[in-house]
Amino acid sequence: MPALPVSLSKWLSTPRSQDTSVNTASETARSTSPTCQTDATSMNSKDATLPPSIASNSKAGSALTLSPARILFAHIGAALTLFLATTDSTVVSTALPSIVKTYSASQAQYTWVGVSYMLTQTACQPLYGKLSDLAGRKFVLFSSIAIFAFGSLLCGVAQSITWLIIARGLSGIGGGGIVSCVWIITAEIVAEEKRAKWSQALSVTWSCSAVAGPLLGGLFSGSESRGVSWRWAFYINLPICVIAMIVLTLSLRGIEIGFSQSASWRGLLAKFDFAGLILFVAGTCCIVIGFNFAASSGWNSPSTLSLIIGGIALLCCAVVYESKTRRDALFPLASFKNLNVGIVLCINFLHNFAFTSATFYLALSYQSLNSIPVLNASLMLLPYSLGSSLASMPAAWFLNHWQTNKKDVSGQRIIIASGLVVATLGFGLLQLLHHRLNMIAQAVIPLVAGIGLGMLFHAPYQVFVCSLPPQDLAAATSAFFLVRFTGATVGLALSGAIFSRFAGAAAASMNDNSPAMIHAIAQALRYIWILCTPCLGIALLLSLFLRNVKCATQSESGCSPDEKTAANVTADVIVSGSLA
Repeated sequence: MPALPVSLSKWLSTPRSQDTSVNTASETARSTSPTCQTDATSMNSKDATLPPSIASNSKAGSALTLSPARILFAHIGAALTLFLATTDSTVVSTALPSIVKTYSASQAQYTWVGVSYMLTQTACQPLYGKLSDLAGRKFVLFSSIAIFAFGSLLCGVAQSITWLIIARGLSGIGGGGIVSCVWIITAEIVAEEKRAKWSQALSVTWSCSAVAGPLLGGLFSGSESRGVSWRWAFYINLPICVIAMIVLTLSLRGIEIGFSQSASWRGLLAKFDFAGLILFVAGTCCIVIGFNFAASSGWNSPSTLSLIIGGIALLCCAVVYESKTRRDALFPLASFKNLNVGIVLCINFLHNFAFTSATFYLALSYQSLNSIPVLNASLMLLPYSLGSSLASMPAAWFLNHWQTNKKDVSGQRIIIASGLVVATLGFGLLQLLHHRLNMIAQAVIPLVAGIGLGMLFHAPYQVFVCSLPPQDLAAATSAFFLVRFTGATVGLALSGAIFSRFAGAAAASMNDNSPAMIHAIAQALRYIWILCTPCLGIALLLSLFLRNVKCATQSESGCSPDEKTAANVTADVIVSGSLA
């Protein structure tokens, strides 16, 4: 290996601090994303909400001091892995029609290619904070990258749709760890006064992934004549993972991040809420599988009804258990007693329900109704993706200005209500999409929906933070992520069941441009938009009951969409997004 240039070697030199260990107490290890920077006038509250390693960094000022170049390289490596993990949830949205043709898969299996990634990401999310306390942040992050890369390799070489679905689930396990650890590590290596700027830089990565995922899926799927197929949407992850691991290894060498002196495996087994997690995930799985059965057996079949009813019952048991358990509950008690917290969690679920449904099925709508290549369909998805990503920026600026001057959540309430009005209108207009509409209308209508959803990437989380006591913020943030990914998973599963049920055999003959096929697919997609519209309307009604509260903490303006929504873009997003 050639020697590094002298200047680069100097930049990547060891930390200037003598103490290169950063410890995190087990009480806050439940946090799966970094807590946003808080108001300088409430230092006591701030230190209660931040992981102790970050809080100690704030107090001491130089508990861990890396050179600027090492911080830069660490963020580059983190951004690469975060981009892959969040993009992977949406890259299949435009590649799925090609995947279905390759394996002659059913529409139920079509949905599971996306659901399996989100489901495993949801199930494993709450564990990563605890595990990083025991094994260290770097070990958990590198292990997650390795699992993600191995899952991507299995996806690329998959010989059947079942193989692909299982491999996607494995990738989701790694992706969940990446999303969690990236935010924690990058917050712990940066001094408090600079944390906002670095977090803002990472948020750009998250926004880009929401746009890049469908484009990359369409690019690879539409290049089969040049020897490139949808499999490259997964192969491309491998070299980037290797590069990211090398960059992170060099930039983080010589330091230990996240080890807790008080954490132990015995403590994990004694305090972690395994029963609550199992109930929550099992209930979600039953509902998702029930939707899958509905697509093939009908909504009135005993198997469908028993799974959906059983899933709802398990979720109800999870709620009762969470409100009474003495373990470290996934959902803190404030989630059940605070009106604002409960409303924001509902809005978070419904927002990601609609966002993910549109991300996956708008591309299919363009491809099937207009009979255009997959790459063109992914380009037509740009107004929706760009609208949702770019709308979050002015909303964040407005919220930062408002909260700086007012120090309450009245501005957030305005943004939430306005965003839900625009999103509800946009999804109502999506019902008008048809192949006879001109291209301008087909671009403007999703743009309206995207702008409305994008306005919700920051504000709900800020209301969430201001409504919670500081000691509950770490666990509540984890719950926010859990609800986010669950909303995306359930939304995609239910939309897939509706599409399969009403499109029927027509969707299996994508190349058939008969009026009957186009009408069947258009009708199925219309039912998906009909489902999402009242969901957003319910969220709008709930937002009217949000109470104005003074902020004990002030979320930093540079926090990412993933931190603010614990959903979105993706994913988030996701995430993302990705969530979506």
